[in-house]
Amino acid sequence: MFQSKLPKKFWSYSVLHAVFLLNRIPTKVLHNKSSYEVLYGYAPDLTQLKVFGCPSYASTLPTNRHKFDPRARKCAFLGYKTGMKGFILVDVHSTEILISRNVKFFDLEFPFHSSTVHGISNTHIYLETSIPCSSKQPYEMPDDIVSTLEADIASEVKQVDAVPGPNDKIAHLEPVRRSHRISNPPSHLQDYICSSKIYPIANYVAYSQLSPQHQAYALSLTSEVEPANFQAASKDSRWVVAMDNEIRDFNGNHTWKFVDLPPNVVTIGSKWVYKIKRHVDGTIKRFKAKLAAQGFTQTEGLDYFETFSPVAKLSTVRLLLALASIHGWHLHQLDVNNTFLHGDLNESAYMRIHQGVISPKSGKVCKLKKSLYGLKRASRQLFEKITKFLFTQGFTEAASDHTLFIKSTSTSFTVILVYVDDIILASTSLDVFDDLKAALHNTFCIKNLGPLKFFLGLEVARTSKGISLCQRKYCLELLEDVGLTSCNPASTPLDPSMRLSQDGGPPYTDITAYRRLVGILLYLTTTRPDIAFATQQLSQFMSCPIATHHKVFLRVLRYLKRSPGRGLFFPQSADLQIFGFSDADWGGYVDTRRSISGYCFFIGSPLVSWKSKKQPLISCYSAEAKYRALDSATRELQWMFFLLSDLHQAPSRLPVLYCDN
Repeated sequence: MFQSKLPKKFWSYSVLHAVFLLNRIPTKVLHNKSSYEVLYGYAPDLTQLKVFGCPSYASTLPTNRHKFDPRARKCAFLGYKTGMKGFILVDVHSTEILISRNVKFFDLEFPFHSSTVHGISNTHIYLETSIPCSSKQPYEMPDDIVSTLEADIASEVKQVDAVPGPNDKIAHLEPVRRSHRISNPPSHLQDYICSSKIYPIANYVAYSQLSPQHQAYALSLTSEVEPANFQAASKDSRWVVAMDNEIRDFNGNHTWKFVDLPPNVVTIGSKWVYKIKRHVDGTIKRFKAKLAAQGFTQTEGLDYFETFSPVAKLSTVRLLLALASIHGWHLHQLDVNNTFLHGDLNESAYMRIHQGVISPKSGKVCKLKKSLYGLKRASRQLFEKITKFLFTQGFTEAASDHTLFIKSTSTSFTVILVYVDDIILASTSLDVFDDLKAALHNTFCIKNLGPLKFFLGLEVARTSKGISLCQRKYCLELLEDVGLTSCNPASTPLDPSMRLSQDGGPPYTDITAYRRLVGILLYLTTTRPDIAFATQQLSQFMSCPIATHHKVFLRVLRYLKRSPGRGLFFPQSADLQIFGFSDADWGGYVDTRRSISGYCFFIGSPLVSWKSKKQPLISCYSAEAKYRALDSATRELQWMFFLLSDLHQAPSRLPVLYCDN
């Protein structure tokens, strides 16, 4: 800092840069190895080392840049950005901090070698002269120049190119003529994404093709942001009221009682979860705050025993929507109010008092008397109670999917699909809905959400031509979370010539973030079969990802940016015949030489089921790998055939399974 004459407010960058250098300098303590080499097992790359505070010119973005504008900004080097291939720079004129990759350095000069104008707060004048490193005395500015500069600053002349005021006399200039001709890229660039263009997310999220009702609903999904924690929710009165209502329901239902913590007992934590419930037209119905117990701290065999609770397969959801579109069934959605409070708690559980809950005395804990969302057995106990109720209403449980319940009479056919506390109703008669909703409300206090619109993050749109299913909101939230809403889109999710492996690069540092983002991609494959193979490839390296895997993940997101609203369509007219396609990639994994199985199934024309999975054993030849893939596809085909039988849907013809060999 002393040599470069940087202002003192940049002292933190000098400390980080010094630590960066110390970690890469060999030391006798580590047997003439650097800390970086001992930690990672290989020598650091020293080709990018630059002199701290040296002048640099960062390339400016071509956006809104005139051809006579400068192509670079004069800056000073401050260090390196962790996790990014970029340099931290400070603009010499505006003292703005920026990060850039395209930088030209001059190591033997220092741009801040000038005297500072005194008497004006937060304003500095720097003389842009080239002074060698060997100069030991800074350049002193003459007093007359200093006084002149102070007068200029006092008169608010802070820029060389001043913006003219409304009363200034400006010579009349002819408006620049711009062509209205539509410009098309040359034919040899049709398959490429040119980096000179701007790719805002608005160019790829089109709502014009939607009906006015569904367009209003789709836009309303992004109008309000759900808070991530209690601190953010407590600043909004609407969420405060929602939390008060949740606690009032707990107290009215005698969910807990305040007791002293018994010895040798571990308490359970809790967390607020916030969701916005909407009407069919997209308007907000209510703000829902749910207090969830952190059941992951419970010990199996001590705090709980059996935990299995069946949830609906997503293939069942898609097949049910396809049948509803073909036969014109009515689709409605229900939500159980205070879901898990209807389940009885058989074990003892003690929960710490969370924010927003008032204790009558300090040092108390909550002993749970009712099941609470998040407990290990909460879902199982709720499902048992719902199942017993549906049996009393004349429903039978499907053998192929235990979350599917069917009731067939001479006048109606009704199907109920249960996914924890979310319920889908499909029936040939709306009168059956009214009677069933009334019976469910008397037992579970349900909320009628009307026609099916938004289920488990899936956006459902129904027209006279069929049913559309997508995850537009979920995809946009993923792009915004990673910060790629303005990225350049990619035409394919993967590079066809790339084979992912465990070797070939440095490890990726943030393993937790990688696992979380790949988990988000896994759920996005519910409506995006085009990224199923890419997601399956990335999920194989959850234990120890490398930087290359993270780059591939970013390419998948760039592909999603190209069409975030893409999904599935179930037409109104389709044949009830199952078509399946199976294939295998022999020796697809470089590390283990295992093969990859893949299949997809259609009910007539709509796609309802697909999978890409690594085979458990090594196949010695390609035919063996294809037989294993056919075995996996045949089991899925047989399950779909049984599911159609449970739904009283007889296929028009026998199923057909295709293989490329």
